[in-house]
Amino acid sequence: MSATQADYKLDSLPYYDREIDSDQHLRDAAARLVAEEMRSGDTNPASDIPPHESTSLSSSRLLTQELERVGHGSPLTAFDGSRYALAEPEDGEGSDGSTAESPWKQSLNAAAITAEYQQQRTSNLELLTALGANAWKVSNHSLDNDARMLETHSQHTRDRVVDINRLRKTEQGKLGDRLNALEKNWSALVSSNLELQVGSLALQVHLAELAEREMQLRASMSGSGTHAS
Repeated sequence: MSATQADYKLDSLPYYDREIDSDQHLRDAAARLVAEEMRSGDTNPASDIPPHESTSLSSSRLLTQELERVGHGSPLTAFDGSRYALAEPEDGEGSDGSTAESPWKQSLNAAAITAEYQQQRTSNLELLTALGANAWKVSNHSLDNDARMLETHSQHTRDRVVDINRLRKTEQGKLGDRLNALEKNWSALVSSNLELQVGSLALQVHLAELAEREMQLRASMSGSGTHAS
């Protein structure tokens, strides 16, 4: 039963193939062979590797706008304090053409809105004072747990990488010994074939010489018989 691509995984032999580091032509040839193999293969040799989790900053609209502002060299927008100002209305008609009482009413409404905003802001500051410290501590604790978890995961990944490289080195050492033995066996077989070819050619030459000698002897014997008769 023949093996298929699903029965093995492609892997280089960096712990065995040292010639490729010093021979650029050999490296280029190997790169071409790898590219051809990857094009013709129907499986992904790294299918068990999880996909990379993108941490793109483009998901935050505010952060994207701020990065664009910095990239364009635009100055930072100053704090707008106009919402806290209570300008005295001018005398005369209001914006809707009514009597002069309307500008004062509009100013009063604006003052009420500002007062309500300030009250809400004060309430928020009071809540921040009362609960902000604990919320900040809880958030820091959560971030610290996340950091420890990520560090543990990172260390586990690094340990796996070290273990895999050690395993690859061990396996490639065994494969290297086997490849060396096969290469020596191949060289011996090639030498034997060459010796057989040389021996065969020598034998053919010797047989040709014997055949020629036989013909000469026959011719000589035939000539001797003719003279004797």
